[in-house]
Amino acid sequence: MCVGIASLFWLLNALEKDYSVELSFPVRYTNIPKSKTLVNTPPKNFVLQVRSGGFTILRYKLSVAFSPLVFNVGEIAGEQINGTQKNNYAISSRYYRKKMSDQISNELNLISIQPDTVYLEFDRILTQKKKVVADVSLAFKKQHYLYDEILVTPDSIEVLGPESILDTLPHVKTNSQHYKDLEHPIQRNVSLQKIKNLEFNPNRVTIQIPVEEFTEKQLVLPIQIDSLPRKTHVHLFPAEVKVTFLVSLSRFSDIQASDFRASVSYQDIRDNQDYLPVQLDQSKVPVQLKGLTYAPMKIEYLIEN
Repeated sequence: MCVGIASLFWLLNALEKDYSVELSFPVRYTNIPKSKTLVNTPPKNFVLQVRSGGFTILRYKLSVAFSPLVFNVGEIAGEQINGTQKNNYAISSRYYRKKMSDQISNELNLISIQPDTVYLEFDRILTQKKKVVADVSLAFKKQHYLYDEILVTPDSIEVLGPESILDTLPHVKTNSQHYKDLEHPIQRNVSLQKIKNLEFNPNRVTIQIPVEEFTEKQLVLPIQIDSLPRKTHVHLFPAEVKVTFLVSLSRFSDIQASDFRASVSYQDIRDNQDYLPVQLDQSKVPVQLKGLTYAPMKIEYLIEN
């Protein structure tokens, strides 16, 4: 019992003395300049070397968690950051030592702070206009197809965010949409795929998917001879090709033989080819036709002397 009493007096005597210890405090960064965004991860904790009486030190050591220290970026480093084009800053502890000291108990005497320097890396906040792309997968009923391009309204939006992200962003996508057994046009209001650190205005768009039934149509085209010299007469066998394709019902009567051009090359005749390959000028073929074929693909010829 005497030993226990002696130990107690020794402990009480020890706790009345001053000690220097290290305490780790979480840090919260606030007041980032509006024209910039923080892109690196600064220290999440500061290690403070403090001096105080033993009882105070013991109380802090037994504490489960400390309230975070507030690192007010605009207040501590505003003069260095505002109005400059720099993105990287090294903030010495001499700029924030007193701010941190004021946030801890006046029972603790702050001796030093680690890290001695806080490194902040920023990026400029800009607004750029970006095209919106519809992210859709489509499955149609038999002989139903798109008869025009998918329409997105608005087709472009304003995107706010770090310059380094915006400069490498080709477009913004809608959230994925999946449609099956389509047979009629549809219109949907959809949200956009979120991208970290970016804001969209607006954050929703309307997509219109033009769907229509297609039917088969056939046309007969005359075959022309490219680069045929004057006063040269060539007979083609046959002299026509039949073009077969699928077209939307609404455009069925609009597509005519004059919308196509079939030809053979006189150079093949000069090279004494047995058969002339027939070419269909793809630059003249109307858009949105499906399953385009033509026959014959080779023809015979006779040069008239």
